[in-house]
Amino acid sequence: MCLVSVAFFASCTPEGNPSIRVLNEEGCVQNGDTVNINTEFDFGFVMASSIETGKQLSTLTIQIDNGVADTLPITGTSFTYRGTLKYEFDRDEIIAESVITAVVTDIAGKTATTSITLKVNNPDIPLLETPITWKREGPTNINAEEMESVGLLWTGSYKEVYATLKPAPAAKLYVCNGDDYDVLETVDQKASYVAGLIETAEPVESYRNITTNNSADYDDMLVTLFDGNAYLIHITHAEIEPITNSNGQYLRTDITITGARK
Repeated sequence: MCLVSVAFFASCTPEGNPSIRVLNEEGCVQNGDTVNINTEFDFGFVMASSIETGKQLSTLTIQIDNGVADTLPITGTSFTYRGTLKYEFDRDEIIAESVITAVVTDIAGKTATTSITLKVNNPDIPLLETPITWKREGPTNINAEEMESVGLLWTGSYKEVYATLKPAPAAKLYVCNGDDYDVLETVDQKASYVAGLIETAEPVESYRNITTNNSADYDDMLVTLFDGNAYLIHITHAEIEPITNSNGQYLRTDITITGARK
């Protein structure tokens, strides 16, 4: 890939100055495109002498963000520069912008400048995993606010045979195999998985796999789409605790769901 600016700058070049534009040819990325770290891409610039003076070109300086990457002598009244660049660093998140700037100078000392603005992406951003402990003491959902933040509601009576988790208003809920949870390790993998899920599966009205009769291990992954985000929720265990008073009279059932989310 190679970056190109969509504009020709000759029309706004001051009289007597050389002109420069970003190279536009097949395979070149456009201004504002995204490139991945540790992946080579091509870019280039096309420059010409002033139409008015015809002064020959002298030097071209390439600057990456705040540092000069290359300065080279050039001759003639026109020149095309082609280069290859790779951002080599390890970052945990998307970089907002990187700018490649080119400055051409002619033998009279007149200059012209253009630039390419890039979005630089790390496609291997690891997903952050957060443990979850969601508890319901009888009819009271202790972690209601946390669950609602990922698009889930814990509904139904605490005396039901199964715990019932439903999507919050405007949320969508999918029930998936827990084996998928462990293999989804990066942001790109998650995005691809969710996109495929939307195309091939139907959202469900509720998740009711957790029995309230006894404690048990589980291996279920819930995927919620809520407020523009996708959440992967891995349910691995539910602890069931009947609560009685001092006389042994049944009062309620406490349910604690544990697992993690990405």
